[in-house]
Amino acid sequence: MSDKHFIAHSFRLFWSYNPLKMVTLFSITILQGFTQGISIVLLIPLMGMLDPSAGNGNGWTKFLKKFLQTFGVNLNMTVVIIFFVLCLFFVALLNYLQSVLQSTYQQGFSYEMRKKLFKKIIMSDWQFLNGKSKHNHIQILTTEIPKMTTYYYYYLGLSSKALFIVAHIIVALSISVQFTLYVTFIGVALLFILRRYLLNARKYGSINVQAFRNMLKRIDDFWTTVKLAKVHNSESFFYQKFAESNTQMLHYQNKQSKNSAAPVFIFTCTGVIALVMIIYIAYGQVHLPFQSLFILILLFARIFPQFIGINGDVNMVYSLSSSAKLVLDLDGEMDEKEFSIENVPSSINFKQTIELSHISFGYHKGHNLFSDFSVSIKANQITGIVGRSGCGKTTFIDILSGLQQPFSGELLVDGKKITEYFMPAWRSMIGYLPQDSFFLDGTIRDNLIMDSKQNIDDQVVWDILKSVNAYDLVKSEEKGLDTEIINYQYHFSGGERQRLALARTLLRYPKLLLLDEATSALDTNNEMIIMNCLSRLKHDVTIVFVTHHKGLSSYFDQIINL
Repeated sequence: MSDKHFIAHSFRLFWSYNPLKMVTLFSITILQGFTQGISIVLLIPLMGMLDPSAGNGNGWTKFLKKFLQTFGVNLNMTVVIIFFVLCLFFVALLNYLQSVLQSTYQQGFSYEMRKKLFKKIIMSDWQFLNGKSKHNHIQILTTEIPKMTTYYYYYLGLSSKALFIVAHIIVALSISVQFTLYVTFIGVALLFILRRYLLNARKYGSINVQAFRNMLKRIDDFWTTVKLAKVHNSESFFYQKFAESNTQMLHYQNKQSKNSAAPVFIFTCTGVIALVMIIYIAYGQVHLPFQSLFILILLFARIFPQFIGINGDVNMVYSLSSSAKLVLDLDGEMDEKEFSIENVPSSINFKQTIELSHISFGYHKGHNLFSDFSVSIKANQITGIVGRSGCGKTTFIDILSGLQQPFSGELLVDGKKITEYFMPAWRSMIGYLPQDSFFLDGTIRDNLIMDSKQNIDDQVVWDILKSVNAYDLVKSEEKGLDTEIINYQYHFSGGERQRLALARTLLRYPKLLLLDEATSALDTNNEMIIMNCLSRLKHDVTIVFVTHHKGLSSYFDQIINL
């Protein structure tokens, strides 16, 4: 994505969130700039009244006198002070409104963006998700979206400062055209001269994003293999890997900080010199009235820091652009999809057979796992899928469940072709049990019923637990179904986990049960418990069992050797 296209796309996205609130923010900013400028200008007649010897013939004083006289009010110190105080209170109110409005706008945008992206991720096709790193997605959802919001914040800051400068320049021009143009020229020239720091900001921003990703990966690597790390006494290995990523991030963060601080230092020094020059020439050479000179100094003391702020905001925009691009790229490569509607018309009746008809599929060009492959699976039987490693056993059940779309051929259920239209209804009839069962942090009850689309009574849960020989397992827990599970893989044995996972799958009340090497990590006793459970269940559910264990053949009513 080119820079121009990236900026345009990012602002379309930002604008689409709440354009009315954005317009309100800009309006408040314009009012802030002009109100602050007017409050400073009111000091001119005030100073003239405090020092009558200086005269009160200033153009601003005359304008104010004439303006007030139209309302029958005479210009005096009380009136000026009241106007001045009202302006300050109004500016304070605008500051408050801008702060609240901007904060709610940013947080709201982050909320909507996280929600939108997460929905896109979970609704993406299996083929897409299977080729993506989970760390990238976690990083974008948790870290880069807030950075993208900050990126917009600095763009808004740029706009605010530009409007602020314009408002103050308009006021300053009424006092002295030449000195106003002089300071404006210096500020713009410095922005141009210091642009190389902006290129460095982009580079360091991109490196920091990658360094954070590496560090996140190191943390996850340890947590994934924590038991192995402890048994092998290899904590130092994981610490060293983490320390390398952490050190790299610190190194470039320091570089980023120095790159941001250097232009501020240069701007400040130049500003001091420019201000001294203005005072010397305006007072000593041009003999500008003291009131006007004082107000001019106040205005320039406000204008010049805004140039420093603009440089800082641009620096941050460049630093955060990599984060914004990551978010936009992820958003762009996924389509908007709605959640599946399972009760589609013409519901699927599965009572007889599932057919794969003339299926061709492969992951690598020129090397098909299946070529014109056809097979029939009978209802209410256990069908064993066997074969050597890599022959396509897992792919077989991926095609059955619709996760993988074949190059050619059809999936038929009782003669009905399962198209994309019918896929949600078909998947609602499937229960899937992988080799590695998983649970979420929460209660046993929550984990068992989380995947069911129905309201399930506890008695139903206990009945299902009995059917898979897991009743005593849960009953032995002090809180039963209310037992909290954290680090589930170390709370239960492998066989216990598989029985609980099977119970969860059955609580979906599937018509087709797919098991992918579901007993391969179990000992013989636990494997027999699971297989005996399945033998009892096959009268209610059709079972397709992928395995490389030849000893399980006696449990199968049909064997498909791939």
